[in-house]
Parts: sequence; C-alpha cells; structure tokens
Amino acid sequence: MVVRVVGVVDGLTLPEVSRVLTDAQREGRTVFVDLEQVSFMDSRGLGSLLAANERSREGAAPIRIYRPSEPVRRLLTVSGVGAVLTLAEELPPA
Repeated sequence: MVVRVVGVVDGLTLPEVSRVLTDAQREGRTVFVDLEQVSFMDSRGLGSLLAANERSREGAAPIRIYRPSEPVRRLLTVSGVGAVLTLAEELPPA
C-alpha cells in the first residue's frame, strides 16, 4: 500500500495524515509513505511518522519512508530519527 503525502504537514494537516496512516496500517500490508512532494514538515508531522512506526513495533503493519523530499530529509537528519525510520529505495512490484 502506498500513501502519498503532498504539500505541508503541520498542525492543520496532521489529523488527516495521522488518520490515513492509521487506517492504512489496519490493512495489514506494509505501508510505503511517499514523501517526495512534501514541501514542509514540522515536528508534529515527524511525530505522526514516529507514532506509525511505534504502532508497527506493537504489531500493526510496518511503514517504510519512500522518497523523502529535501525538507523532510533535512528534518530526519537534524532530529536524529533518520536511523529509527526505515527508508525504502523502491516500491514493491504491483
């Protein structure tokens, strides 16, 4: 399953992003979170990714970060959580 996130991920969009990630994890298949078109992500957006990662550690479907945009990549590096989240180099075949 692929979840494509586009635009700004902040306090205004966080409820929707969190809901979509939670629902996707309920499907039971690995969730690839495509962040290529995210122009900005704040710490709350990062928190939603970490929460999804924690759910996967507790038995929900795993998440993989796919194609993080440069702003997201910087946030992952600066925050130090890049090593916690699993990055995917490619999507599985359809």
